[in-house]
Amino acid sequence: MKAELRRHLQEYRSRTIAADISEIPAIKSEFYKWYNSVSDEDRAAMQPFWNAMKKEMWDVINEIKALFEEIRALDEAELAEAGKR
Repeated sequence: MKAELRRHLQEYRSRTIAADISEIPAIKSEFYKWYNSVSDEDRAAMQPFWNAMKKEMWDVINEIKALFEEIRALDEAELAEAGKR
């Protein structure tokens, strides 16, 4: 991938992560203006970045789900223990 494309994508990712939720629409709008200006060839070159980003997000979502399940199991065990008293 071209260095310029990589720089834009990394900047977008960094800004989105660091942004307050109210700032995200403006960041996305600015990014999409740029994204719509690049060639189809450049967009195709960015696909691995998007795939990696999607995988990372799904990994985080699955980790959060697992943590919720762990909390739920602990709560159920705690309630069961309290019921024995």
